Order: sequence, then C-alpha cells, then structure tokens
Amino acid sequence: MIAEFKKHHKAYIVLILILLIFSLLFLHYWPNRDIQRFLIIFMSSFYFFWGVMVHSKMNKLHRHVIFEYLSVSLLAGSVLFLLTF
Repeated sequence: MIAEFKKHHKAYIVLILILLIFSLLFLHYWPNRDIQRFLIIFMSSFYFFWGVMVHSKMNKLHRHVIFEYLSVSLLAGSVLFLLTF
C-alpha cells in the first residue's frame, strides 16, 4: 500500500482533501438535512469515480475493483444517509 501511495501520491492527496472537505461541510450543515443528503450523494459518487479512474490509469481496473468501490461507496453513503433521518 505504501508503494502504491508513493506512486500515486497526487491522487491520494486529492482523495484525502475532498473527504476532509466533505467531512467539514457535513458537520457545518448539521441542522440542514437536505444539504447533508446532497453532500452524501456527492461524496459517494466522487469516491466511486475516483477509484475507477485511479485504477483505470494504473491499468488495474477489473470488475471486482469496480464492485468493491461501488459497495464501499454505497455502504458509507447509506450509513451517513441514515444519520440524517
């Protein structure tokens, strides 16, 4: 994992920054659940497409990688979505 991070550090820095910004915005808009739900959809979509793009650039994109990123993004999005009810 560390070797992959060193090879693609820019992509991982973008991921970390976007997730950090998402977390701060999610907490900032705590009373407004509509904005939070929009942020959840954005974050889940971003994470999925980020994973697909990064693995595509590494020529390691396989069906199971796509399903893994889709599953994790849906799981995280669902848990956060349930928090907004």
